Amino acid sequence: MAKKAIGIDIGGTGIKGAVADVKEGSLISERIRVETPDGGRPKDIAAAVA
Repeated sequence: MAKKAIGIDIGGTGIKGAVADVKEGSLISERIRVETPDGGRPKDIAAAVA
């Protein structure tokens, strides 16, 4: 059975996320990217991640 984890990278211009197989070290879902909200307010970033 694969061990799975959600990886999220919050950067200055984009937020990227995907599901990864931890044991194999590979992505097992499509990578999703959205723009980082202007101003970088935590509430806005949390909404973008959700």
